[in-house]
Amino acid sequence: MPHLFIPLFICIGLLWWWWIVIRFKRTVENVPTSKVQGVFIGLNEVKGDIESENPLTTYLSEISAVWYKWSVKERWRRTETYTDSKGKRRTRTRTGWTTVRDGNDEQSFFLRDDTGSLLVIPNGAKIEAQTTFSRNCRPSDPLYYEKGPDHSIANSTHERKFHEEALQPEDPIYILGPARLREEVAEPMIAEDENERYYFISTKSEQQIIRGRGILSVFLLVFAFIAALAVPMTLFGVMENMKPLETIQFHLLSVVIAALSFWMVWGFLYLMMLFNGLVRVRNRQERALSLIDIQLQRRHDLIPKLVECVKGAASHEREVQETVAQARTAATGWQKQGNDRDGTLRKDRAVVGRLFALAEDYPDLQADANFQGFFDQLVDTEDRIALARAYYNDSLLSLKNRLRTFPDVLVAKIFRFNPGKPLPSLTEKASEMPEISLYEDEQA
Repeated sequence: MPHLFIPLFICIGLLWWWWIVIRFKRTVENVPTSKVQGVFIGLNEVKGDIESENPLTTYLSEISAVWYKWSVKERWRRTETYTDSKGKRRTRTRTGWTTVRDGNDEQSFFLRDDTGSLLVIPNGAKIEAQTTFSRNCRPSDPLYYEKGPDHSIANSTHERKFHEEALQPEDPIYILGPARLREEVAEPMIAEDENERYYFISTKSEQQIIRGRGILSVFLLVFAFIAALAVPMTLFGVMENMKPLETIQFHLLSVVIAALSFWMVWGFLYLMMLFNGLVRVRNRQERALSLIDIQLQRRHDLIPKLVECVKGAASHEREVQETVAQARTAATGWQKQGNDRDGTLRKDRAVVGRLFALAEDYPDLQADANFQGFFDQLVDTEDRIALARAYYNDSLLSLKNRLRTFPDVLVAKIFRFNPGKPLPSLTEKASEMPEISLYEDEQA
């Protein structure tokens, strides 16, 4: 009788597998791609090329790599005697492959894009890499014993399969993984985090990953449904010795109940996935907004330090100081009142523009170590603000797409999900470098 539950266990297993695959697919779709310079603490999606100064050498193909795994499998064939369901003794021949040797190695590497490089520690990641070596051979081939063991397994056919996968320098890769600060420098890195569900590295493109998971999820769902229909057919087949067509004919209600039960369970899981997905996208959008606040605060901390450095080189910086005071007042205003980050960004733009103009018009300032250090930080902060704005708007777009796409739109209306507001792009006039004059006669 235990075999009656086999279709049920298969159905549950396939449905659970479908849940894992479709949840991962939607995460890949929902997380916006970050530039290396715009990677922030938490789950990130980045794309770029692998860089390594001292790569490893793979075992089978002996090529350069930052990560690889290999295996040697040997084929076997044996004849077995067994008793069938009618009590008769029969023989059958079975064949298969046994792993006789395998291994792997990895090292930290850098992912580079057009904004910089990012340290990646692949330990603990699920990796989909390109096949760099695949070959079947027999003892006449030198590879058979050179890279494989010098002894054979029982019932061996003396055929071995050599397989290797690797991540090589210059390979374009996709990473979905957690970022945290490095210990030696104040820079992020991608590394395993037990608090994050996903750490995934692949040589496939994002579109290939999404398409592959989508196809797999459809197949899993179809086979899970077939397994659900097999439950009543197996039950009545054992209890009443009925064939599947007879079960459908005489116990159609049981088959319909099995089908409805399956789709009810699937519907609950899908609804839960949609809701949780929308929550995560909304939380990611709110987090992206907080990242802008962090960079704005950093900017407001840097500007007064830069102005103090300017005082030593320019005698008429009153206009700059007044603008700084207004910007700081505006910053306090949006933090306490209306969260008008875009207004803060626009007002601060004038101050930042003046400081950039000072650096260009007064080369002596660049000789000041403090000024140059603060100025470099300001340049970096401006880049990070731009990336944070782009990340926020990408997160907002991802949420809006979900709220307007069926069936997410139904869940959004039921639970009243609302999209946020985009940060408007700076106008052409606001993005121009403002003119400043440091001498009274010029102002006159």
